[in-house]
Amino acid sequence: MTYRMSIKARRALIAVAAAAGVGITSGCGLTVEKLPLPKPGQSDDSYTLHAVFENALNLPDQAKVKIGGSEVGVVSNIRTKNFQAIVDLTVDKSIELPKGSTAELRQATPLGDVFIAMSKPQTQPGTELLHDGDTLTLEDTSAGATVEQLLISVSMMFNGGGIASLSKLGSELDSIVGGRGPQLAHLITEMTGVIGSLNENSANIDGVLNQFHTLAGTIETRHNELGQVADTLPNMIGAIAENNQAIGDLLSKLSTTSAALGDYSNTSGQQLGDLLDNTHQLMNALAATGDQFGQLLDRLQVLTPKAASSFRGNSFAVYATATNLDISALTDPEHGGLQDLNDLQDFAGSIIQVLQLVQGRVTGAGR
Repeated sequence: MTYRMSIKARRALIAVAAAAGVGITSGCGLTVEKLPLPKPGQSDDSYTLHAVFENALNLPDQAKVKIGGSEVGVVSNIRTKNFQAIVDLTVDKSIELPKGSTAELRQATPLGDVFIAMSKPQTQPGTELLHDGDTLTLEDTSAGATVEQLLISVSMMFNGGGIASLSKLGSELDSIVGGRGPQLAHLITEMTGVIGSLNENSANIDGVLNQFHTLAGTIETRHNELGQVADTLPNMIGAIAENNQAIGDLLSKLSTTSAALGDYSNTSGQQLGDLLDNTHQLMNALAATGDQFGQLLDRLQVLTPKAASSFRGNSFAVYATATNLDISALTDPEHGGLQDLNDLQDFAGSIIQVLQLVQGRVTGAGR
């Protein structure tokens, strides 16, 4: 009995409510289309962020703001400034976004509405958070590829784009490698050997690079000295240029002298050899006398004034003592003789004659 009464009571209340609704509707002219709809995702406890995008033409008003697929806010306003779109994001106050967060325009489905996906960076405890009124600049915002861009990219890839390039590349590789398998294998083997050698000599290569580094450091430390040398080079070059003629004349004379000495050695080689051989024998003979040659010169120095005084006087008186004197006239009378000044003059004349021949070859008189 009670259950039936409650059902009847409920039905009566529904009928009264319906009648009241119809009366209100018919009296005020209110329709379903005019009823206000709640805005998605909005709440009274929220804060606003501003995001700057290069282009937000497909972003609708009241678009969703999501983090990891979860809705955290809505787009409350879109305006333009300096050819850029400034979007106001109303985010639930319980969501903490650290500085460095990014915003990207995305589409859930190819024909779906565009929404804004927020991403948090990896942060350490104590990182500063975004507050009401902060702005995400162009460096923090981006736009994902739209359906139109995706279709254009696919069309370009298949119609003369990447697929056609890959086909052309495959045909070119086939024309290059076709029938040249052994050559290609040999090339790969050689390249492998070269790479192996480089790997084995990596320590030497590192050493060379270190030496270059050291050289570069030395040059850097000697920068001032090198600059001074570079400053003095123009003066040195100028001095050489001024004396260019003199240097050329000197080189010409040296060339002439060298040629003359060469001609003399070619034409008078036997005579020069004989002269040098006689000089060698004379020096050996003088060396063989040892101290006796010095004693002979001392005694000749003592004997010379006496001989001169004897020749100048009316009488001939010479007193001379010779001991340990080896003279070829005494020891070998048959083949030897006394040495006189003529022998020394002949020796000096021979040397003078050789020097005159050399001078004649140098000056060109005998050429």
